[in-house]
Amino acid sequence: MNKPVFELLGKADESNPAAISAHQIEQWENQKILTYLGTTNDVRSHIAQASCIVLPSYREGVPRVLLEAMAMAKPIITTNTPGCKELVFNPKPQGDILIGENGILCEPKDASSLENACKYFLSLTDTQRANMGNAGRQYAKTFDLAHIIGIYKSKLTGHCGAVSFVSNSSFGMVNFRLEVLKSLQNLGFTIHIIAPQDEFSDKLINEGFFFHPITLDPKGLNPAKDLATFFQIKKILASIKPTMSFHYTIKPVIYASIACASLKIPTINIITGLGYVFTDSTSKNLKETLKKKILKIWVSKMYQTALKHAQEVWFLNPDDQTEFINRNIITPSKAFLLKSEGVDLEHFSPDFSPDFLPRSVVAPSEKTIFLLVARMLWDKGVGEFVEVARKLASPHLPPNAPR
Repeated sequence: MNKPVFELLGKADESNPAAISAHQIEQWENQKILTYLGTTNDVRSHIAQASCIVLPSYREGVPRVLLEAMAMAKPIITTNTPGCKELVFNPKPQGDILIGENGILCEPKDASSLENACKYFLSLTDTQRANMGNAGRQYAKTFDLAHIIGIYKSKLTGHCGAVSFVSNSSFGMVNFRLEVLKSLQNLGFTIHIIAPQDEFSDKLINEGFFFHPITLDPKGLNPAKDLATFFQIKKILASIKPTMSFHYTIKPVIYASIACASLKIPTINIITGLGYVFTDSTSKNLKETLKKKILKIWVSKMYQTALKHAQEVWFLNPDDQTEFINRNIITPSKAFLLKSEGVDLEHFSPDFSPDFLPRSVVAPSEKTIFLLVARMLWDKGVGEFVEVARKLASPHLPPNAPR
């Protein structure tokens, strides 16, 4: 059997505290450990050519790329952690991994466990891999986008007029919620998007939605800047007077909810994941670890204040929901499990054929391609992925990827 191929696909966002530098990624490429494919506006071609989609993340809401891979009948390897473990059906323990009908679960932050998951996959026959992929396609049907759209519609029964959506990026509204927005627009609602301007903002405008740009630093800790963002959001909401306002990600949830409470606007808040603040620290720096603990306490209090008057709070996985309830951030009566933001089963189909070949040299069909699709963050398990690639694809190199 030929050595497996390891590939990374996704944005290198060095503004994030958990970011991996472009220099580090370049170093891995130069050492022939893996291939970095950059970014793409259509992930389907890359998924279609991969053997297995890998996401060894430390914590997620529900990762869209795994749903997309499942919908395209690709086996997955991910972690036994909130948001990820829900996507492997009927997992059964085998050593330090769990084997499911559509994929494999490994332990988070554990390169040895991930290596065992990859080795198990490599041991499968073509028929076994195909069966695993087909089981994923069937399981993906329980996350059908049409069902998610139906939930939004049901929550707006009896409402009419303007509906606002507040997010930390236009990208998120296009990539995760565009079909929801279009469906609500088709029902006669006027759609208002409140988000920072980015390269996806024009797409929202071209769809006929009203776009209201704001200045928002998702990772910043500057109180003056955040206060300015709050008043921006409040001013826009006061002018729109929406019949309902939906909010996504930490700062929009907190600031838009507080603004809506003062304006008596009904809200539904979607907790798309608990993010960096709630992920256990991997830093050996005591000062950094203490800072993160204090930030978690502060953010929890802010959430508690902001969500006090929310109609509902939606969660993408039960662990995040339990954490909010156990921390007394919300009462159980406000919690609603959305299960995911859905996947378009027609767009992400096993029958998809790429119009182009995204790799300059396409690996022979007998090679196994492990593809990790995510932002280039340590919290996505990229470091563990690289360690496994060193052992399985480049065993001549010294162990331990630099961190």
